Amino acid sequence: MIRTATEQDIDSVLKIEKLSFGIPWSLNSFRKKLEEIFLVEDEVAGYLIAEYRQCNCYMATIKKLAVHPEQRRIGIGKDLLDMGLTILMDRGVELVMLNVESSRRPAILLYTKFGFRITYSSFCHAATLFAMDSKAPTFFTMELQMNKKNTFAPHLPLSEDPKHNLNGILPPFEAEGRDGVTWDEMLW
Repeated sequence: MIRTATEQDIDSVLKIEKLSFGIPWSLNSFRKKLEEIFLVEDEVAGYLIAEYRQCNCYMATIKKLAVHPEQRRIGIGKDLLDMGLTILMDRGVELVMLNVESSRRPAILLYTKFGFRITYSSFCHAATLFAMDSKAPTFFTMELQMNKKNTFAPHLPLSEDPKHNLNGILPPFEAEGRDGVTWDEMLW
């Protein structure tokens, strides 16, 4: 069962976070997100965090989606994403965006099944700027456009190999961030 996260869930979420991401969020970061759309699978086997705002259209960003490594591939991520997108649709969101490391093939395939499309590719600023690592990971920005009836607007099916879906992606931007992206924006 998917439910809204509470303060009591934070320790379990932090454990999954540390197992899932190389640069995990802090305890404080999760506490601040309790006011956003913060869902957990009942026994906290996974979580999703999303925020939305109104600018020119109603737009949302999925900040985090993670499942405990021992609980992966049984549908928890799919259920969390489905519930999160349903909540966003109910709130009138027209565009949903997220960033995903290009090496996370299962995550990319999950998002494409929901209709997300890769729209941008960029080097991770943190690794490039602070570690000067020439092998810095590449992140994809993916977007899901909702139609006017507030339902998912999936596109044609994508190839199983994400490399074949990169036509038209802009080249990675320079480490100086000429496009204005900051560390916080890149690392969710």
